[in-house]
Amino acid sequence: MAELLLYIAARAQHVHELIEPALHAGKLVLCDRFFDATLAYQGGARQLPFKLVKELNDLATHGLKPRLTFLWIASELGLRRAKERYAEKSG
Repeated sequence: MAELLLYIAARAQHVHELIEPALHAGKLVLCDRFFDATLAYQGGARQLPFKLVKELNDLATHGLKPRLTFLWIASELGLRRAKERYAEKSG
């Protein structure tokens, strides 16, 4: 929980000091991590409630959401995970 709150605090500061002013100035903003990463790491990996992660993020960002998200994963890892999920579902 403490880790989540630290990330949320950092995000709130980042949005307030850098992202919102840049957007208001008409600039393009690129981030290497944002809400999706928090949802994956603190929600999924740390098993914190997704609803809580989302609500805290919405509070920290004033509801700001990216227009586009890129997800990168090594093809070998992605294929292995897909095969494992298929094997689990197939029984």
